[in-house]
Amino acid sequence: MSGGPKKWFMLQMWRFQQISQIATLALLALNLALQIYNFMNWRGSIFSSPYTAVPFITLVLVACIWAFAIFWDMRMKMWREQMAVVMERNPYAKERMYSKELVVYSMLWLPLLENLGEKDPKLKESADHLRAWLKQSYVDDKSLKGEVDDILKYMGAKDDDIFGLLKK
Repeated sequence: MSGGPKKWFMLQMWRFQQISQIATLALLALNLALQIYNFMNWRGSIFSSPYTAVPFITLVLVACIWAFAIFWDMRMKMWREQMAVVMERNPYAKERMYSKELVVYSMLWLPLLENLGEKDPKLKESADHLRAWLKQSYVDDKSLKGEVDDILKYMGAKDDDIFGLLKK
């Protein structure tokens, strides 16, 4: 249970949320199918038995929901706004970095700023500020440190210190 009990419970919550959308739609369709079957006064050959009528009505309802979902995705494009919200993240934690951000900044932008900062004092100051922010983020947040270490392990990096971040 790496990450502690809070992370474990959040993972379980995420798993429930992922399946709950599908389960909710399936239960809704089944419930509506049973309701419609009970209110049908006419019952022909296929609708005489609940074992054939309810699955048929359920399939019709699932097809309607699916058609609406395709319309929702293709025409309404609600996923774009969802991605905007994901990118904005938590407004109370804007100073926090994602693990990928920390690795990319320490691998790409920090060395670039330090190299250019040898000639330009403003860029040197910016590099120092960036280094301090990266170091503080890496040292203060234990879960972020673990995620960064996982990325470095995936990349095959031998050094735990993110490319000299903690040396200066």
